[in-house]
This record gives sequence, structure tokens and C-alpha cells, in this order.
Amino acid sequence: MKIKDIVTSEVTCVEVPSTRNDVLAVIEKTGHFGFPVVKKGTKQLVGVVTKRDLLKNPDENQTALLMTRSPATLELEEDVKKAITMLIEKSIRRLPVVQGEDVVGIVTVADIIHKALGRLDVNDPVKPYVKKVLPAIWDKTPLKVAYELMRLADARSMPVISDEGRLSGMVTDEDLIKVADVSFKDKPADIKASSESDWDWDSVAVLMIGKGELTFPNSTVGEVMTKEVVSVTELTPISECARRMRKNNLDQLPVLSARGNLIGMVYDIALLTAAQKHIS
Repeated sequence: MKIKDIVTSEVTCVEVPSTRNDVLAVIEKTGHFGFPVVKKGTKQLVGVVTKRDLLKNPDENQTALLMTRSPATLELEEDVKKAITMLIEKSIRRLPVVQGEDVVGIVTVADIIHKALGRLDVNDPVKPYVKKVLPAIWDKTPLKVAYELMRLADARSMPVISDEGRLSGMVTDEDLIKVADVSFKDKPADIKASSESDWDWDSVAVLMIGKGELTFPNSTVGEVMTKEVVSVTELTPISECARRMRKNNLDQLPVLSARGNLIGMVYDIALLTAAQKHIS
């Protein structure tokens, strides 16, 4: 299988010169977390900029000084296995695809799991790829505590456990931000985050970068979590896991025992190893 078979050709790029605010505007518009950086008015690749770059350098404003220069790249005729190896070894989630010096697309972990692994009939159980040591949260946890736990764990989502120790839902950073009051030190007025504001984890980045502060209502995780959870078992076939991720636009799935107890999570990044083994 070649890169051209799975590449996302309609890719949004950030131009240089530009600023942090320009990158944030693209994040808000697209909902994506990272972008190739090109010279203004061209498609010539000069770097890659991600949410983490913004967080690591909170006092830097210029995209050229925030981005990763000379990033790893792929070409359309190269093998998908090369992309998998690069993503695993470099612990990254995306690779620009180039033709000469110009960006012609991007390949992400999701592209490989959804477009490659999900199309195969890999009936091996997902059990070897299940992570069993993971952060979870009690459904009666106050929202501010939940936010801090997710921040400290660098987690975009967490499984939620009931009083009986069973999975009762999933909570995301977006669930928390939607109900928070947001205030900025350099602005006199508070901003109320709502569903119309389309807050997500990148909005948390905006808050951190913009010295924003959050005030949470006196509510618990169980009141804001998603109760309809898409889950699998350790015996679910690998390709079926990939298809469920694609259908529901997820990058992780809770793994339940035969009795319905949470025993772990399977993440798309872990399935790259399975893809490396089975994609020809």
C-alpha cells in the first residue's frame, strides 16, 4: 500500500511570516491540532507547527520561531509502512507529504487506522494492544478537580467510573470547557464558553497561552459526561476496532470485560503496531 492510497490531499497550511494568533485562528477554524508551514504565497514546506509548540513556547509570538524546522516528510509513491515506522519512532501524529519542496498532502495516525487498517480483515483480537494502566475518574468528581487531573495527565478524555466501579461514561476536555466561565487577565470582561463557542482542547491551549483562567460551576463529572459510550472487548478484532474509531470519529475506545467492567483502553497510536504487521 502506497502513501497516495491514504493521503489527505486537502491539507490546511500555515504561512510564514505569521503569528501565534494566526495559528490559533486556523486551529479554531479547522479543529485540527497541527499544520505544515509554508512560505507565504507558495506551497514550499519550511516546517510544522502544532498545539504543543504553542504551549512549549508561551512567550514566543512568531510562527517561524515556534515551528519545527526541516520536519520529516513522505512522498506519494513511498510505502505506508515507512509512514508507520516514522510515526512510531518519532512519537508524532502527522507527516507532511511533499512533491519536490511543495506540500501536496498529509498523512496522520487516523489516516492509517481508518483508511488502511479499517479496510482490512484483521481478525486477531485487540488484546495485545490494550493499555491497562490508565487514568480514570469518579463520576462524582468536581469539575475543577477533573480539569486539573486531565491537565496533569495530559489527557484529552478519561473514562468515568461509577460508585460500583463500572464504566458509566466518558468525559472530554470539551465537556469541561463548555460549562466553564473563562476570564482573561488582560481583558476586563468575562467570556462565557458555550456550545456555540465550539471550545475544545485547543481552546484550553488558547486559555493557557492567553493567561486565561477557568471558573467551574458546582457540578460533577457525571453531569457533563457522555453516557453513550462506544466500547470493545479484548476479543474484538483489530479491524473492527479501527472501523468503530472511524465511524465515531474517536482516537480511543474503552475496553470492557465480559461482565462489563472497565479493564483498559485501546488507542489509535497503539494500533499502528498492528497496522505495521498486517498492511502489505
